[in-house]
Amino acid sequence: MKNTVYLDNSTIARPSEKTISAMMPFFSDLWGTPSAPHQKGQELYPALKAGYQSLYTLVGAKEEDTILFTSSGAEAVNHVINSVYHEFTLETGKNQFITTAMEEAAILLGTRRLEHMHCVSKTVQPDENGIITPAAIAAMISPRTALVSLSWANGLTGVIQPVADIAALCHQRGILLHLDATHILGKLFYEIDDIGADFISFNGDQLHAPKGTGALYIRSGTRCSPFIVGGSEQGGLRAGSVNMPCLVGFGCAAKEALETRDYLCTEVARLRDKLERGVEAAVEGSFPFFRKQERLPHCTTIAFPGVANEALLYLMNRKGLYANIGGGSFQQIGLLLHACGVDETLAHSAVSFSLSRYTTDDEIDRAIPIISEAAAQLRKISKGWIP
Repeated sequence: MKNTVYLDNSTIARPSEKTISAMMPFFSDLWGTPSAPHQKGQELYPALKAGYQSLYTLVGAKEEDTILFTSSGAEAVNHVINSVYHEFTLETGKNQFITTAMEEAAILLGTRRLEHMHCVSKTVQPDENGIITPAAIAAMISPRTALVSLSWANGLTGVIQPVADIAALCHQRGILLHLDATHILGKLFYEIDDIGADFISFNGDQLHAPKGTGALYIRSGTRCSPFIVGGSEQGGLRAGSVNMPCLVGFGCAAKEALETRDYLCTEVARLRDKLERGVEAAVEGSFPFFRKQERLPHCTTIAFPGVANEALLYLMNRKGLYANIGGGSFQQIGLLLHACGVDETLAHSAVSFSLSRYTTDDEIDRAIPIISEAAAQLRKISKGWIP
């Protein structure tokens, strides 16, 4: 609807017009598959190469590294976990997998699934700032640790993790490191060599790419077995015809993400700050979490004391404003905050708002009174709010 305000871009962002336009010929004229041994396959090679090159450039990968195009970030995460099990656990007996309490479903469920195969899944707790410290990970590590898997940044809280320090710890101990960079790419400047991850997964939905896209970076020299078998596509690491429309769309979105990264880090961050200040001024007692931490430029999680976040989300939705409290691939925001030591009642009053490069000043101006009116309406019937 035209007058709605969409502030849930950490769940999914609207595909860009350039992305949609780039995909269209591959539904009609260029409908072949690259593996076909004739002209209908060969005519796709330039677009295939360009799509992969855009993903390499987005991540900052070198030519000798490997990037696989997948159906989602979740598939890429599961590819990593299953590959480590088959390539390392079965060979070395190292069967401990470490993750964190701040993760999304793919990492949490992927590592726990291995418990049925005589593996151990350990969960590291964040500190009060939402940070997973290298010391906390070190305390979990044992001689049997095979993999540390975590998100580079959380899509609800926006907190960015000290992944370079965690990578240094893992390399020192001979442990593989997987990072999910879904919420980082196009929003943070970094050098891939400074990070040192063995695997990096990411989802296309949050990059204004078509739905059902993802990718997996594999550092040169890192062993990786296929997750989907059945053909020689993608170097034998992922069987099945390459989804050309989506690869082309993802490549286009990746290129746009890099072109607009400065804008995300400046203008969108300004709009996020404007939203925070406006809500604080309009809703008594409200405040953003993790404001003093290094965080993503487009995310904020705001507490509304005396208001149940489920009710607030529902009422904002009725008024045409879309935000998030977790669910789906995310954990509930209340559980994440409570893991950081936030009082349980306060934690379950929080709502996450995530902007995009398409968010405007006008939308923020319209969002603030909607949030204020919804919170005020709920506080009138709340027993837990004392002005």
